[in-house]
Amino acid sequence: FDDEEEEEDGGCGGGGVGISNRLEDKMREASPYLWYRSILTSTLASEPVLHCHGLHEWAMQYHPPGSPPPPSAKYQSHLPLRVPRETINKAVERRGIDCTHVDALRFFAPAAGPLNRHGAALVRTDQLRLEQPGCVHAHMDLLKMASRLGPFLDSALLTDALEVALKARRLDVAASPYDASSYGLDPIPVERALGRKEYRIRQAELMEEARHVRERMLGAYETFLALAFEG
Repeated sequence: FDDEEEEEDGGCGGGGVGISNRLEDKMREASPYLWYRSILTSTLASEPVLHCHGLHEWAMQYHPPGSPPPPSAKYQSHLPLRVPRETINKAVERRGIDCTHVDALRFFAPAAGPLNRHGAALVRTDQLRLEQPGCVHAHMDLLKMASRLGPFLDSALLTDALEVALKARRLDVAASPYDASSYGLDPIPVERALGRKEYRIRQAELMEEARHVRERMLGAYETFLALAFEG
């Protein structure tokens, strides 16, 4: 009878193993939420980069003589280029690239990677170090973070995250080398000084709008983590 009881509760120290396993399971479930909370926190605390001029899209189309064709060009094949290839190459080479977004860099043309001041190849953990509040792709990521919380997120915050993401994408494409006029989008010619000035102004305006959404998103994550995992 005693032996059977011992087997049921895991034997000597078995309860501790069970508790440890449950804690590991809980931490595994909490991991993506903790990650996004860390990203939100570090982004809010970082200095903005307001001189990138949206050149990540240009880096995806960078194709200097003798280099392989940019593989990511196929993703925008439905949009014609509004500038010749030589202009794209010159814009990328003028001062290099100042891209801090891990996922954007993954789509750079191979020849463009070495021109990025923050590294030719980044890993996911670099996001904590590099993510900054001026990045349009970081603003788009707010929608992904909102989706992660699903029904636990206030609908007004979800709507605001969607609106910021859409504005960020419109700015992103307007500053790109693509001709999106068929979608009613006027270009921001960042290959010229006047266009770069316009981009910086609109980037700063969007950054401020995104900051309020990011602060509220951080609060939502903190509340969710406290209710779901810290009780």
